[in-house]
Amino acid sequence: MPATTKSRNFFVREFPALASRDFSLLFGNSMFSAAANWALLLARGWLVFDLTKSSSAVGLVTFAGMAPFIFASPVSGVLADRMDRRSLSLFSGLVAFLGTVGLAIVTLAGVVEVWHVVVFALLGGIARAVQTPAQQAMIPALVEKDQLLSGMALSSVSVHGSRLAGPLLGGILLEVWGAGSVFILSSGLYFGGAICLWRMRYRNVAPAGTKRLSVARLFSEMGEGARYIGQDRRVALVVMLVVFHCALTMAFDSLIPELSHDLGGGGRLYSALLMGLGAGAITGTIACAKLPTLAAQGNALAVCGAVSGLAMLILGFAPSPTVAIAGAVVAGGAQASYMALSATFVQDMTPDALRGRVMSLYVMLAAGHMAFVNLGMGALADIVGVRVLLFVPGLLWTAVFVAGIIALSDMRQLLRSGTFRTGAPAAVVARV
Repeated sequence: MPATTKSRNFFVREFPALASRDFSLLFGNSMFSAAANWALLLARGWLVFDLTKSSSAVGLVTFAGMAPFIFASPVSGVLADRMDRRSLSLFSGLVAFLGTVGLAIVTLAGVVEVWHVVVFALLGGIARAVQTPAQQAMIPALVEKDQLLSGMALSSVSVHGSRLAGPLLGGILLEVWGAGSVFILSSGLYFGGAICLWRMRYRNVAPAGTKRLSVARLFSEMGEGARYIGQDRRVALVVMLVVFHCALTMAFDSLIPELSHDLGGGGRLYSALLMGLGAGAITGTIACAKLPTLAAQGNALAVCGAVSGLAMLILGFAPSPTVAIAGAVVAGGAQASYMALSATFVQDMTPDALRGRVMSLYVMLAAGHMAFVNLGMGALADIVGVRVLLFVPGLLWTAVFVAGIIALSDMRQLLRSGTFRTGAPAAVVARV
């Protein structure tokens, strides 16, 4: 048997979702696109910090890249339930590619200013906000039901684990040739992702009887997704916890440049911290993909929730670069795994007809909070320093998580067994 066949058989055995050709291509697209995004995050953050020496400016750029998830994701969720999700994702990837090329041009020409970076970050954020719900909604259609966790874990590996590949390549280029070379790398990665989508066979069509989309219909259909989340208390609980988790343990991107500077490590430590987050994410989500039972998934969610808070304390009190990198590895593993497990529970509980809208609101609430918290953290870091803004949110998340366990029987049931006592309310199911 050829070595390539043996290798493929090994990966399919370990990650059954890869048996699907279309899912493998979607995974490739996600890997390329996420690596491009993390490399962009690295270069944009360091470029702006180098230009201004201000965490507030870094926070503004980070906000510009994340804020579109607030207003663009709900619209893209409606579109993802109405049109070909592959085509929507492909178009968005090409927009991200063109925006990154534009940023590379102004940087290499030596005329780049902070407002340029903000504008291109906003454009890239819009593209990702449109693409993400469409990508997420495709996964259950590409894999068998019992392979959903495998698919979601691999999706999380591609998104969070690319923090290793993107900053590794980007960090080398940043050190040797500067931010412009990293932007060229990112544009090439986006183009590679678009090729993966182009090769997919998957197509989905709008449900029979779909009415023409108007402004009123757009808001009505967005409302259907919101009502589903509000009336299915299982989904509402998971989404609520994700919002707190993202706001309190995952919104520190704007703080990493100053933490690196505070520890005396400069650009190399900045790259190393992002790589540590990626290495932890890869390890954690691969482990999640192998969880054999629902009870094991629920237990893992409990562990990851607790460790997410602990990781922030390690970063906040880190006395040396080595401890900070170790904290980044722990944070990446716990946070990425928590998000992969949460997304799996939501995907499994949501009907396909509403999946685009529900996942768009899931992404909006998670990334939207991260956008505003990053903006605020960047501004506060210039006043109170970076350390307190790492360990205080970690303590707050721990308090929220423990309070939820004590007060909410549904949460205890989920963490103990990986299931809920009751399904979706009959009224919600009937409307779907």
